[in-house]
Amino acid sequence: MKRLRLAVSVFLFVSALVILGCSVSNNPPFQATGTLTTIQTGDAVNDQILKFELTISSITLTGVSPTATTGNLLAKPSEIEFVHEAGTLEPLTVAHVPAGTYNGATLSVSNPQVVVVIGTTPTKVPATLFSPTVNVTFANITVGTTPLFINFDLDLANSITLNGTPVTSATVNPKFNVTSSTVAPNENDEDEENGEIEDVQGKVTAIIAPTFTIDTGKSTVTFATDNSTQFKDGITKLADLKVGDMVEVDGVTKSDGTKLATKVELEEHENGEEVEGIITNVTGTPATLITIAHQVDSSHSSSPPVTVDIAINTSTQFIVRADKLNLSTTPAFDARHIGKGQRIEADTASSSTMLIVADKIKLREQALIGVVSGLSGNTFTLTVATGSAFNSLTGQSAVTVNLVSGTKQKVTPANGNTVRVRGLLFVNGTAYTMIAARIDANN
Repeated sequence: MKRLRLAVSVFLFVSALVILGCSVSNNPPFQATGTLTTIQTGDAVNDQILKFELTISSITLTGVSPTATTGNLLAKPSEIEFVHEAGTLEPLTVAHVPAGTYNGATLSVSNPQVVVVIGTTPTKVPATLFSPTVNVTFANITVGTTPLFINFDLDLANSITLNGTPVTSATVNPKFNVTSSTVAPNENDEDEENGEIEDVQGKVTAIIAPTFTIDTGKSTVTFATDNSTQFKDGITKLADLKVGDMVEVDGVTKSDGTKLATKVELEEHENGEEVEGIITNVTGTPATLITIAHQVDSSHSSSPPVTVDIAINTSTQFIVRADKLNLSTTPAFDARHIGKGQRIEADTASSSTMLIVADKIKLREQALIGVVSGLSGNTFTLTVATGSAFNSLTGQSAVTVNLVSGTKQKVTPANGNTVRVRGLLFVNGTAYTMIAARIDANN
């Protein structure tokens, strides 16, 4: 009996060591000390894909000798939807990175989800990871005492292979381009790469004046407020916020790496819900019901639906957020001017698993890639690829693009060039117009 007990004890001890060893190898110890560093993610467009979500459970940076490899920069696994990020960067987490030099990263990934358009129907296809470990190399990044940004920009076009015609499955081998930058010396000159924060959404988890903390579903972010912070949509000051409220925050990064909210907008109270995605069907003229291909929502479910139905009534507010774009006139966006292919957010005061009755519908920025033609002054035609998700949903291939004050031109459009345009997409009948927020080369 004693031998049996001893054997069982030894077995349990060895098993515990094996389990612990597996845990350590798959989830490195959390990195709690070092220079304040904002880790951000972004995406280069694959125009056939409506949604690509991936869970990242750890990120470590590889040190150049004598710098040691970091611990895990993520406090918890994060589910990231990349398609909606196209043409911009969003904060994943605010981490601590020890001083030193780094030339690589290792990411632990799982649970890829891919949604494409088959015919005119959004369809989730089986997705297989090439490997649960992604290794990235990049030019040396030196970390000192100055807060910085490390940007992981997913090359979606080269990360996913769609198999079959029509598509029956996907093979996922994530490829990231990694860059770094320090905080812009002037807060007014910040952009997404070096400090500007736009449209970060989350649920308020703590309020300790003059700061508040939100859970974005990927991580928690603490924002300071000051006398210049604007409060909107039913709130006029920090004291109006409640734990559990869903908010959208614009902000900047201070020289010490902390975040300052420039605008806080109440989306819904504790029992509310918001969902974002691409419109795939519209019922009625004016519209009484729309269906979207789900991209992200406030519930952060690990098994979200492929599509969501959203009811529109006479009380539904339609909102266009121009942000830094200076619009002399804003094209119509309402129940008569809403269509397939637009990316929207729907907010409701009471969540439902069956149907969302929208209190607000907001037009959100999205990205399209195509060939420039007909360039004249601040206007050109963008011709998207036949078979792209936008073309499959709308039947249209041409979008009129308007450049306005506030448009960031990372490249100058020229006839015959292929570019990526991120902006606000409007529809009038079958005619589509995009007001460009940003123009990039298609890479």
